[in-house]
Amino acid sequence: MTDQPDVQAPSLNRRKVGDFVVTYLSDGFLDGSFSYLQGIDAHDAASMLEAAHRPPLPHISIASFVVQGGGRTILIDSGTGGFSGWGGRFPVALAAAGVEPDSVDTILISHGHVDHVGGLTLYGQPLFKNADVVVNDTELKFWRDDTIMNSVGEDAKPFFVAARTAFDAYESRLRPVSGGEVVPGISLVPLPGHTPGHSGFHISSGKDNLLIWTDIVHMADIQVARPEVTIGFDVDPDQARATRMKVLDQAASDRLLIAGMHLNMPGFMTIERRGNGYAKVDMPWTPALL
Repeated sequence: MTDQPDVQAPSLNRRKVGDFVVTYLSDGFLDGSFSYLQGIDAHDAASMLEAAHRPPLPHISIASFVVQGGGRTILIDSGTGGFSGWGGRFPVALAAAGVEPDSVDTILISHGHVDHVGGLTLYGQPLFKNADVVVNDTELKFWRDDTIMNSVGEDAKPFFVAARTAFDAYESRLRPVSGGEVVPGISLVPLPGHTPGHSGFHISSGKDNLLIWTDIVHMADIQVARPEVTIGFDVDPDQARATRMKVLDQAASDRLLIAGMHLNMPGFMTIERRGNGYAKVDMPWTPALL
């Protein structure tokens, strides 16, 4: 008798960006709730998912990326580390991608939420022992601010503990920055609102460009068409909304290839203007590395 699998196989998707190869690594998902969303009711949110041919369930995909090129192996975020039963598939996906933790030389952190830094450590010890860690200095200060941590509710304090654990484990290799090129061909782009130092990463090589916009959206099938919709994880919802509108306009105007940590597979898309708003166009998986 053969048992039926109850999880997806390790989810990867690769694209070339000039001389770089960028790999989407699925960490799985978290069971969210439509109550997390502000600016849309649950019925309308479920209807939008059904219209996009997705189950009308508030699942939020979780992903990270590996960028390889120029003799470097760069990790962008690390999944949840299984925090609160969320995700937990990042190590399997990393292994399936053929990436050994000791081969990672640089880790770029988008922000300190646990679904982005939870996979950096095990029992407080660094898993990527040869990696320097680059993070927006505003973000680092936010998570290490005792006054802020002591002002939040008890439900939020574990998120501060998780962020501090990750950053403390790499203390001797932390590189706080404010923006600009952080490794050749990759620039940190401040995208504040979701958190104070929330950042994306712009990859440029030859004629190719990719913006990994990290958490500009959490449910792309809703928030691209309805960018006014915010999520309960936003530290500053008004600023997050304004940043999303700005980035959507830029992505559509510049015809940017986009990737994000909460995009469903295949993990890459473009943005088009539709009437007075925007629509996403998923870039399909192909058997050839393009």
